[in-house]
Amino acid sequence: MNKILVICGPTATGKTALAAQFARVFNGELISADSRQVYRGMDLASGKDRPDVPIWLYDVVAPDEEFSVSHWVRLARTAIADIIKRGKLPIIVGGTGLYINALLHPFETIDIPPNKALRKKLYKLSVSDLQKMVTRGDINDSDWNNPRRLIRKIEIKKFQPRRPADLQAFDYLIIGLSASLSVLDTRIDERLKKRLRQGMKEEIMSLLKTYKKELPSMTAIGLNEHAYARRQLTWFKKQTDIHWFDIRSETCADDIELLVRKWYT
Repeated sequence: MNKILVICGPTATGKTALAAQFARVFNGELISADSRQVYRGMDLASGKDRPDVPIWLYDVVAPDEEFSVSHWVRLARTAIADIIKRGKLPIIVGGTGLYINALLHPFETIDIPPNKALRKKLYKLSVSDLQKMVTRGDINDSDWNNPRRLIRKIEIKKFQPRRPADLQAFDYLIIGLSASLSVLDTRIDERLKKRLRQGMKEEIMSLLKTYKKELPSMTAIGLNEHAYARRQLTWFKKQTDIHWFDIRSETCADDIELLVRKWYT
């Protein structure tokens, strides 16, 4: 079975640096699993690192282009197939848990395409009108008042006939990087200061001159990184197949490498 290494966890834990190290050790290539880094022009705003190894799924769409978990999974599958075909190890790296979960555990609606005509009609409706078209038990509390989530539910419901996803099973190992909240907060602040020195504010102002701030891609620009890290931790801690490592440990990288070698060989 084809093998995939996954390195995940909250922001500012050094995921990309570690993934690049393992790409060199195990002859691999990286695939970014970050919902913000798919957008062109958002380098500093999304914290894109540029490692000295190949990395896929950076800069794949403009900020005003539609992009979803379904788009990412299709692109990731293509990248994985190409990497494996060339005898290399695909290494998924990122903090968007939904992307990773959808790749490894695809849900039946993953390949249902957007219905642009239907969306155009639904976007004219109020949230209360959209709610009337959705069964309350089919959507969680946070999405109940989110028009984009409601519209997607309606879109899926109206899709006929249902088609099974083109799935492929993988032998995967998931490594999770974490630390205490105080350590994460310090690392986030240090990284933010560095990005500001590099011109993040100017990059954001340039983007806002070109793109509407209401675009889904632009909602990440003003993101509170501390709150973002906590949401990421909440998501990942619910997953049961992640091997967690504390980045504060002096043997963290060595311990992970031993586990990867045992799995990979």
